[in-house]
Amino acid sequence: MSDTSRRNMALSASVPVKPHSSNEISPQIPRVIRRQAPLIVGGIAVTHLIYLILFYIYRDFSSLFGLPTPSEEFCNGQDNTKCGRPDLFAFQVVSGLSFLPMSFIGIYSWHISGRAHKAIPDTPEGRIYGYLPEVEYMVVSNLVYQIWDFLVSLTIPEHCTPIMMTHHVVAAIVCYTALDGFMLGRYSIFFMGLSEVSSIFLVLLDFTKYFHPMPGSSLEFLVDQVAGPLFVFCFILYRVILWWPTSYSLLKDVRSVVASGRAEQLRPGRTWMLYLILSINFPLGLLQLYWLTTILEEARKVVFGEQIA
Repeated sequence: MSDTSRRNMALSASVPVKPHSSNEISPQIPRVIRRQAPLIVGGIAVTHLIYLILFYIYRDFSSLFGLPTPSEEFCNGQDNTKCGRPDLFAFQVVSGLSFLPMSFIGIYSWHISGRAHKAIPDTPEGRIYGYLPEVEYMVVSNLVYQIWDFLVSLTIPEHCTPIMMTHHVVAAIVCYTALDGFMLGRYSIFFMGLSEVSSIFLVLLDFTKYFHPMPGSSLEFLVDQVAGPLFVFCFILYRVILWWPTSYSLLKDVRSVVASGRAEQLRPGRTWMLYLILSINFPLGLLQLYWLTTILEEARKVVFGEQIA
């Protein structure tokens, strides 16, 4: 073998590459965070730019466009026709827009194309370390939103609560770990895509909590008859019914790849990331159950005609 051939072989072995096929699980780890850093930073900047545009449109032109006035309880005793809450308005719109691509990729990959099940090996290694290009961008999108949400929530009292701020930090850690450990297979699709489907409808519900719709309006009908039931259905389906079996499958797959030594072979020095994800997954699952109790309580109030706080 010539010196040139040896040099080329050594060079190719030292450069991290993405697998050429979704069915390959490469032991080489692409530097996803470094490669996607411009997209992450740019995404946060663009997201906040959209927020600021909506903020100033609502603040200065809400009456011109006929935008809804905030509910009295969010005006700190001021006249709701004068107080304005452009921060809440812009936040809800941006959140809804952010959840759309994550949810679409999750639904498409899991239910429509079936790529979550067909395009990666149906093995513990495949389910954890398999690679789907669309999932990489889905996780980047989720990371961008969690970082932006945390930062902007510092300025919005209704969102700057310990439980929500902690949730954003934990969710961002999971996204970062999935990217840095190149774990972009089936579990990433579920926990960072499908689990966000219910959030789209929650945004609408929260919007009408901050900005009460006119009785008999199309918005009231949309929320009461469409968004509300769909939120409850999607939340229970993805964050309760499917969450725990998927979490148990993740636990078994992690035990398998660790016990066989494949975790270190495929992601040298990153086995600790699997333990980190497991330690986060269980508390998040309990948080879903806590939120379920509040959802059921609100549903009980609606069914029995009680006023929702």
